[in-house]
Amino acid sequence: MVFLAIVLLIAFSLRTWGINYDLPYLFHPDEPFSMGIILNIFKSGNLNPHFYDYPSLFFYINAFVYIPYYLVGKVLGIFASRNDILTPISIIMGVSKAQLPSTVLLGRITTMTFGLATVIVTYLCGKHLTGKKRVGLLAALMTAVTLPNVNLSRFITPDIMTGFFVITSFLGSVLVYQHGKTRYYLIAGISAGLAASTKYNGFLALFPLILAHTFYYGKSALRNKNIYIGLVVGGLAFLAGTPFAAIDFPDFLTGLRYDNLHYATGHAGMEGDTLKYYLNYMWTSGGMIYILSIFGMIKGFFSRTKEVVLLSIYPILYFIFINRYIVRNDRTFLLLTPFLFLLASIFFDDLFSYISRLSSKTWRRATGFGLAGLLMLTIGWPVSATVSDTLKLTSVDSRTTARTWIENNLPTGSKIALESYSPFIDPTRFSVQGFVRIIDHDPEWYLENGFEYLVFSQGMYGRYYNQPESYPLEVELYNNYFTNLSLVKLFHDGNYEIRIYKFPDN
Repeated sequence: MVFLAIVLLIAFSLRTWGINYDLPYLFHPDEPFSMGIILNIFKSGNLNPHFYDYPSLFFYINAFVYIPYYLVGKVLGIFASRNDILTPISIIMGVSKAQLPSTVLLGRITTMTFGLATVIVTYLCGKHLTGKKRVGLLAALMTAVTLPNVNLSRFITPDIMTGFFVITSFLGSVLVYQHGKTRYYLIAGISAGLAASTKYNGFLALFPLILAHTFYYGKSALRNKNIYIGLVVGGLAFLAGTPFAAIDFPDFLTGLRYDNLHYATGHAGMEGDTLKYYLNYMWTSGGMIYILSIFGMIKGFFSRTKEVVLLSIYPILYFIFINRYIVRNDRTFLLLTPFLFLLASIFFDDLFSYISRLSSKTWRRATGFGLAGLLMLTIGWPVSATVSDTLKLTSVDSRTTARTWIENNLPTGSKIALESYSPFIDPTRFSVQGFVRIIDHDPEWYLENGFEYLVFSQGMYGRYYNQPESYPLEVELYNNYFTNLSLVKLFHDGNYEIRIYKFPDN
């Protein structure tokens, strides 16, 4: 338990480092939107989110944690009613300001708590699957330090919650495989249903349960009622977390179809070369971990080790599933990570056991040093990637310096067009309007509507310049603006570019 506590302390330290990186402003495009739904549920008591691109459990859990937050605030005289908890001010995607920064921290801490719980459950999976605590501890350490698990624990998004329920379902499946008791089917089934009720792709968590049941009961698997109990409670758990999937089925189906269509048809900056993207992301964020996990999977299949086959079924199916889509990102990859960490840890333990059995003391010592070096590389690689990403996250970038410059240098009342992911400009001091992309209107439109300044953000135009062969029209439109307008100020702090232009006659 001491070693697990140390791993959890490492996980906690990395996740709290930078958790308030942008406050009181909000750079993440999804957080303000989600907070609006969450606070509406909390204030109104109406459980219908009227939004089904995500299932509802994520919103319900976050709305629930507002109860103690509100009660404490009421006792301290901060809140007189629920309406005193203010939602963020949003101008356009990625351009928001929290009126109560503590509400943002509340949501981020909720996500982080699920991230820490995932570390614990990953440990338990390794311990129960192999009977060795050291396997669980190594997998837990990988979960504690690797980039997507750390970074995504800092945002009010559903992905970390989904990952927690997926790995908890797998723990139940491991216990089904080992003991076949009904209560473990309930754990696996309910957790899989809750995973799907935080994000739809969580439904694949049911496949390890089906395989575990088949391994335990063999030819009589179809005749045993437990698997049907597990599947039914999984469906009921999904409906408990997303009840309006049944109550408001047409809108639910529309949201589900939209989510699938979005991933299938594209999202600028997150699309194309899906397999190449994921392989590159695995290399840069985890390096040796994922190489060892593949070796562990191959070794397990050749030796017909049922535990490894059980552990491999989810990452194989899920990796095939996500590569069917054109949209790819770190949050989608996240659900693979605890399974791959467990596979890597099992393979590393196999190497350790092999070295321990060597008859030559000299060879044991030499290979032992080599294995220690491999372990340092395996853990050091993701730690380096995580620290580098966190330093970048917490450094001042152009959204901050450009905002300060605008406030100090542009005349009060100036009419400004802001592109997505631009700096937040105080709408009480300036006439501000947000646009997803400034190029969605031609320059004459802005001139006719009295705009004096146009603010462009790398967060939007950069995605097109990064893939000019895929977006020649967008690049041409941006070049037209950048060539024909007068550049007022260019910021590139923190390797993030903000451009401020005005019309030549202004």
